[in-house]
Amino acid sequence: MRKAEVEVGGLYLVKVSGSLVTVRLTGESPYGGWVGVNTRTNREVRIRTAARLRMRFEGSGATPKGGVA
Repeated sequence: MRKAEVEVGGLYLVKVSGSLVTVRLTGESPYGGWVGVNTRTNREVRIRTAARLRMRFEGSGATPKGGVA
């Protein structure tokens, strides 16, 4: 995914600690990248690059946009 395609407030499939999880982006980090909340654990995560974002989730977050996770 490209940096220009990322929207704060969106739900994304992100690689965190070797696993793909759903993360809601809450804002931009002052150090670069974005800050989000892991929807499984409710922990805050920092996404440094857009390369960690796999795809955007639409609607309730049950299915990713463009296919199956």
